[in-house]
Amino acid sequence: MMRDGHRLASSATRRLLSRNGSLRTEGGQLWIEGLSSRELVERLGTPILVYSSARLRDNIEQAIEATRACAFPIRIHYALKACYLVGVVGLVREAGLNVEVMSEFEYLLARRIGFAPDQVIVNGPAKRPEFLERVVTDGVALMNVESLPEIAFLDALGRRLGKAIQVGLRINPLPSRHLRGPFAPPGSKFGFDVPTGEAAEAVRRIVRSRALSLRAVHCHSYTRQYSPEAHRAHVASVVKFVRQVERKLGIRIPVLDFGGGFGSRSIMEANGGPLRSFIAKMTEPLAGLSGDREIVIEPGRYLVNDAAVCLTTVLSCKRNGRRRWVLVDGGRNILPPRKNAEYAVVPCEVRPGRMLYHVGDFLCMPSEPIPLSFVSGPIELGDCLAVFNAGAYTFSMAQSFGEPIPNAILVEKAEWTWLYRKRSIDEQCRDLSGHT
Repeated sequence: MMRDGHRLASSATRRLLSRNGSLRTEGGQLWIEGLSSRELVERLGTPILVYSSARLRDNIEQAIEATRACAFPIRIHYALKACYLVGVVGLVREAGLNVEVMSEFEYLLARRIGFAPDQVIVNGPAKRPEFLERVVTDGVALMNVESLPEIAFLDALGRRLGKAIQVGLRINPLPSRHLRGPFAPPGSKFGFDVPTGEAAEAVRRIVRSRALSLRAVHCHSYTRQYSPEAHRAHVASVVKFVRQVERKLGIRIPVLDFGGGFGSRSIMEANGGPLRSFIAKMTEPLAGLSGDREIVIEPGRYLVNDAAVCLTTVLSCKRNGRRRWVLVDGGRNILPPRKNAEYAVVPCEVRPGRMLYHVGDFLCMPSEPIPLSFVSGPIELGDCLAVFNAGAYTFSMAQSFGEPIPNAILVEKAEWTWLYRKRSIDEQCRDLSGHT
């Protein structure tokens, strides 16, 4: 994350904690709903990933309200890759949201959690044939295709089954350079580029097929985007493409799936506005599109990221050159180092002082999962730090590197329940030896 992004994440964390909300400071220490961080650490140890059910539910409600305020019908599909924890995803399902998956594993997980096939959107640049046949047979809400071989396989499958298969088509409209997201460089592994004519040709292939029906156009260009102008340009490019192919081919595409890429709620609001105004701005280009359309968005990070905090203990304090370091037990096994991470660190107990600390983990790797610093009074061995914005792409990307994947819990009011229990060394050895 860029330095400006760190400042924004830190400022959003202070704003989040300054309110009388589910994550707050009280009596000089951090509280997650009705439980203090000190109590959780004494009971369960560190590192530990702690989700607040109240913050998660509030984020979900904000997303639902944002779609209701829009002039167009919007269907929300939670991006399952953001967090696999069943207790977290279960709350998303209970709130009435749908789900988006990128693999057969995610599809089976979503079904096990309780999502019906018609609540599932299937994405992914490459899918196994047996997976494609499974979701067609089950009758998922939408399957977005991304290659000509995939179109050919589904065409043959539809003819074999004697049924018309509804599909979506992932396109890359490639707006101006300064508005392109990291998922949309020319010639990427995703979808079909519009400027080269490949997207239009893919539409023609589907339209010519007697076994396929083009239900949707899908486009995903961004990750943790806080500029509605970027999303607006993305929508405008899709609308332009849809108008062109509908006019030339005499068809109508009823669903427009704009993917995800929304940033964390607390940072979005610190950056200037709620999701409601963001979506209102991004959907402006739809005003000139004829006929009724259904809009799909696939948020993940927005819903879960600021709903969780990773509590971690200081194992070592040192000075090296001009830097003052604190080294913690929360490593890349639960906080994967990613360019698009939004981690922000604060001490769990407030102490007066203005010393600058750099944060590192305990592993023998030169890059840090938390390339952050914070200002505090003196920090000592055994102190606890809180890493905010730890709810998305942490557990789902976690690994047993250096240590097993740590515990994760869900807090509701003054109670907590297990989301995941760290595996013992015996369990780890059985896994690594192949024995059951």
